[in-house]
Amino acid sequence: MRGLFSGRRRSVFGHGRELGQYRNELSERTERIDARLADVSDEIESLRRKGLDPDTAIEQLTAHEEALELEADGFQEMMAPEELHGLHMEYEANLERSLRGILVVERGCAITRLPHRPPEDEEPYTYYKRGHGNVTHARMRMAEIVEVLLNWEPGKPAEATVASRLERAKKA
Repeated sequence: MRGLFSGRRRSVFGHGRELGQYRNELSERTERIDARLADVSDEIESLRRKGLDPDTAIEQLTAHEEALELEADGFQEMMAPEELHGLHMEYEANLERSLRGILVVERGCAITRLPHRPPEDEEPYTYYKRGHGNVTHARMRMAEIVEVLLNWEPGKPAEATVASRLERAKKA
């Protein structure tokens, strides 16, 4: 018969090693993702300002898209502490939003190839602007989420809301 406290002992630092591994992998992966999204944003902005050819942009954006999809797959395989699952999933959703933004820009580039398109048609630029907004806003939200994920302490709430951000700013 087993006693009340027998069995596997729990460490006082229950989340210690797993949390440390999660933070290390999260930090490395999100830095790569953020750098890639910064490049994407710059290239879309260059496309909007007519500094980048749509054909070249499609090639570059496709390469970024493929790299980000690989990062997204790796991010999904990461094991987040249970308390962080919601924010981890929200980060994934925003990464998907940025990928959709890239697709919107690629669609705009494809419009420029249409044979009967007027030369001064503004429609592709609408796609570029919308896609740039998706990538930029997703990237900003992802940065907020990463800050919370990296600084979370066991036993504390894991929130990335406006109210929690204002509360952290007051304390700092």
